[in-house]
Amino acid sequence: MKIKPEIFLLQKNEINYNQILITGSDESFINYLTLCIVGQFKKNNYLIDKSGSVNKELTGDLFSEKKVLFLLKDITPKTNMETGDGLNHVVLISCINNKKINNLKLQLSKSKTSLVLDCYPLNRSGKELVVRNFLEENNIKLKDGVFWYAVENLENEYVLLKNQLTNILLFKKEIKSIDDVESFVFVKNKIEINKIFFHILKNNETLVNIYNKNIYSISDFYIFLNNLKLYLKIISESLTREEALSKLPKYLFNEKEKFLNIYKLLNKQKILKIYKNIFKVEGLIRKNSELYFEIGLRFFINTKKIITS
Repeated sequence: MKIKPEIFLLQKNEINYNQILITGSDESFINYLTLCIVGQFKKNNYLIDKSGSVNKELTGDLFSEKKVLFLLKDITPKTNMETGDGLNHVVLISCINNKKINNLKLQLSKSKTSLVLDCYPLNRSGKELVVRNFLEENNIKLKDGVFWYAVENLENEYVLLKNQLTNILLFKKEIKSIDDVESFVFVKNKIEINKIFFHILKNNETLVNIYNKNIYSISDFYIFLNNLKLYLKIISESLTREEALSKLPKYLFNEKEKFLNIYKLLNKQKILKIYKNIFKVEGLIRKNSELYFEIGLRFFINTKKIITS
């Protein structure tokens, strides 16, 4: 069975699986989720075996019949995933996505007694779900404009997002505007990332400098990419310039002129080319997350080339 990790965490259900695979590209999310699951098994009186192998003969300690959770950080062809003993022996694999686990991931995804949790930077709907749930649980109310600004500008990486939301919790009585959100969660630099798209008609040297000064992590890149997709969506779904401007987030009112200049240059064929490149880039970064910066920069320059062609 495969469940989105952010949904799994919100459900807070009892864990009843023989095999669990936690993988993906977001290492901090993988580690966070692993700690949460291991903690739940500890509460249920499981022995946590970190030897890196599965020994079905293990029964806790010499004086008890404890159940065992085998925690593996990698797999080999000899790794034994068949516990064969109900929930007395559970195998938990926690590792970055790699070719060695592809077949195992497919196999476990189809099994009702197994769980696969793929940890990647949150998409818009996932982030909205996490933010909305956090605000409701802590009885924090934000105006629609402030809420959607938070969804657009907070981190896409789950652990960083939770840290930012914790900062909001500390000042929940004071949040009245977008400026409050900016100061409490320190997203001022992210505003510049949101505005990178509006500089795309400048020369390549300037674009490289803008990219270098704003993209410091894979999370920064995904913020840039998600905002670019948002602006493309607005343009592709608008029949007139006026309609496009009406859909542009209000906090970007200073960027209207630049937005219109880009709007004039785009057509369906160009937008389709950019979307195809987005699909390729997302695939490349999932497979080579350590190369996000170089891949992202090439994508940025190529997008400018498509728009101005």
